[in-house]
Amino acid sequence: MHIIIKRIFFVLFITICTIITTGWTKLYPIEFRLPLLGFQPSPGTPWPKPRSINTTERVFSIDPNRLSFTTNLNTENCSVLADALERYKKIILIDPRYQPEPHHSVIENVHVFISDNNPDCSYPSANSSEEYSIWLPHPERVDQAAISANSVWGALRALETLTQIIYTNDDQQLLVNETQIHDFPRYNYRGILLDSARHFLPKKVILANLDAMAMNKFNVFHWHIVDDQSFPFQSKKYPNISEQGAYSKRHVYSADDIHEVIEYARMRGIRVIPELDTPGHTHAMARAFPDLLTPCYGDNVHPHVPRYPFFSESEVLNPMLNFTFKFMHDMFEEFRQTFKDEYIHLGMDEVSYDCWRSNPEIIRFMRSNGMTDFHHLEQFYIERTLRSVRDVGYKYLMYQDPVDNGVNLSDDSVVIVWKDKYLDSSMDFWQNYIRNVAKRGYKMILSACWYLNYISYPYPGNDWEKYYMCDPRNFSGSDEERDLVIGGEACMWGEFVDGTNLLSRLWPRASAVAERLWSDPEQTQDIDTARLRLDQHRCRMLRRGIPASPILNGYCGDYEWEMDPIIAPNNGQNGLNGIIPSLMRLFS
Repeated sequence: MHIIIKRIFFVLFITICTIITTGWTKLYPIEFRLPLLGFQPSPGTPWPKPRSINTTERVFSIDPNRLSFTTNLNTENCSVLADALERYKKIILIDPRYQPEPHHSVIENVHVFISDNNPDCSYPSANSSEEYSIWLPHPERVDQAAISANSVWGALRALETLTQIIYTNDDQQLLVNETQIHDFPRYNYRGILLDSARHFLPKKVILANLDAMAMNKFNVFHWHIVDDQSFPFQSKKYPNISEQGAYSKRHVYSADDIHEVIEYARMRGIRVIPELDTPGHTHAMARAFPDLLTPCYGDNVHPHVPRYPFFSESEVLNPMLNFTFKFMHDMFEEFRQTFKDEYIHLGMDEVSYDCWRSNPEIIRFMRSNGMTDFHHLEQFYIERTLRSVRDVGYKYLMYQDPVDNGVNLSDDSVVIVWKDKYLDSSMDFWQNYIRNVAKRGYKMILSACWYLNYISYPYPGNDWEKYYMCDPRNFSGSDEERDLVIGGEACMWGEFVDGTNLLSRLWPRASAVAERLWSDPEQTQDIDTARLRLDQHRCRMLRRGIPASPILNGYCGDYEWEMDPIIAPNNGQNGLNGIIPSLMRLFS
């Protein structure tokens, strides 16, 4: 008898695990011999997971005809908050089919309180506070949701969370449970790298990605804007660089384009950090100024002779020429005038010593300056570059390569650790690299785990899950060394990515990185429950116009991509406005 009972319970367990409803979503296992596990999230479960969230079964409704937003700030002096209140009201009321719900108490107002009487509404920075609290309802007003934040940037994160905890029932009515939230990020640097040099990225795709970043509480857009393949940055000082270095006259970013991207990002609390990668990755700029590159002696006799696959006719900026450093100073100055963030990324990766080694003039230059090794020459280039960077008022980040090569950096350097054995079998594991950088005392950002341009069949455990389980501080070292990690970033390199597939390849895989960088690691170790929560969030992204790829079998409940309305990116002025029926309109 007990065997029969066990079998009955087993069948019931499999049936429950086979079909799961999580808010909008209806999910099925990828194979029925692999039932879905984890705890079913309730409707309106936010992503990334807040530090503290308490929800009861008490339900409130939202009347789309009566909802208003107020704040204690004078929004005439804070366009960021004014724009956000308007934008998030549209997002909450995204679907014109929404109807009033007559049986529950109604939330009529969302009040945003900023505790700083003189808040900075200009641009987010490395030290901006993103802490916030939500009370729904307000302790003293049952018809009001209350948001409190130290800064407008925290208010933006709160408004995003508020939109996510609101859900709909089968009658297209807006509901929200009684909720109290206190939240702040684990790391201040939570970035996405986009590469617009290997393939040009249309501006509207970049803007759409900024919307997705805001949904996932990323706060840094690392713009790898130029590389060997193309130089789409339209320089006023040296206009012939993009004229000869861009793919075509169409494939450029003007000062107005960049301003629009920066402004769009600012409205979402996102910093824009440009990367001007040198001394390698500079072939595109050398199309206008060939002498910038070092001639390579592939036959050990003549200049401009390649030795494939080690180097081409010329490689790496020429550190012997004063024009190299004048040119770079001018470019840093123009970047400082164009981009608003206090930081610039200097690249400094993959410098070809082989080309320098082949050049007899380089050898003579090194000897005359007392240099006995090529890392001394690299240090010479970096030191002169950093003088220019500081001269124009920039702080800086760079890749780990100079540290690997034994170059001494200044104490204020921020180093991005990007190497890992899964990227290249000749490399070491990222934990060993980051430990080496930590022992040098530099602040660090990890990207090695999160090269999202690498794809494989997303069988459970083989895709977003490995991104989710990578912790930037999971290496052997002292507490002081682990505290040097200030964040991480997900990278979408552009060799095989352009405007057609960037968003679907990036999302919701980058969402896994977002939660690892924002949330308490002790509360985010259950990968099975995270899978169900992430699928719900993926449906939320679809509803707001982001073509996020599926991670499970099933569908998004009452919403289906290309069959129901979505909202386009909208910042009040620069983006597309209103509700649109398809992604084709987004990119038109």
